Amino acid sequence: MIATFDIETAKHSATYRAARLALLTHQVVHHIELTDAAGEKVEQALARLAEANARADGRAQP
Repeated sequence: MIATFDIETAKHSATYRAARLALLTHQVVHHIELTDAAGEKVEQALARLAEANARADGRAQP
């Protein structure tokens, strides 16, 4: 006879909570890494813009 698996009991077990916490932690870290990468791209774009503006200001002055 095959034992039935009670999902409600499993959801309240320590193992389930630990696995869920590990998954959520991984997701948070992944999103932080994505945000950091996007922030670096913004910083690089701002640096290029500031450099271009500085060159344009240098040419505009006689």
